[in-house]
Amino acid sequence: MKSPTVSVIIPTYNRAHLVGRSIQSVLNQTYQDFELIIVDDGSTDNTKDIFKEFQKKDKRIKYIRHEENKGGSAARNTGIKAARGEYIAFQDSDDEWFSEKLEKQMEVYKNVPAEVGIVYSDMWRITGNKKRYFYSPKIMPKDKIIYEQALDYRVGNIGIQTSLIKKEVFAKAGMFDEKFPRFIDLEFFIRLSKYYYFF
Repeated sequence: MKSPTVSVIIPTYNRAHLVGRSIQSVLNQTYQDFELIIVDDGSTDNTKDIFKEFQKKDKRIKYIRHEENKGGSAARNTGIKAARGEYIAFQDSDDEWFSEKLEKQMEVYKNVPAEVGIVYSDMWRITGNKKRYFYSPKIMPKDKIIYEQALDYRVGNIGIQTSLIKKEVFAKAGMFDEKFPRFIDLEFFIRLSKYYYFF
């Protein structure tokens, strides 16, 4: 079976009431060369049932379960290890993507230097009826490797769920640090910025 170009990873824990919308936003992508890996981090609700309903309709969906809750870093790392794609996209189980998200990012990768390891975007934060536009920092290949600037949080406010990351970067920069309960994305981006350009 041909490997997909993109592996989408959704870590989830007790979000059966939300994860379906997240899954559907991935399946609705205009770019369709992907697999979807759901990592259930020890949920005690009916998350598995939600997954089964989607898998009946789409065989690209894979379900992996942790028997106990290990945290977001461990769930993402499990997904990375199972991923067959050349690129990794992370989606959170309470978020949704616009339908052209992957297509636009794959187009960017065709036109940027090989040193670009991550392509990311701005995002909307929606809480109840309130919408707030979240601007990501503007970091381009012309900025060169940004490790020193990353240490003053220049890589802060990049949403992991907006990112499309080359799988190869994890061999160089390492996986998500499972000791961290918070700021795991920021800590990973600081390490990533030592080796790769951001766009």
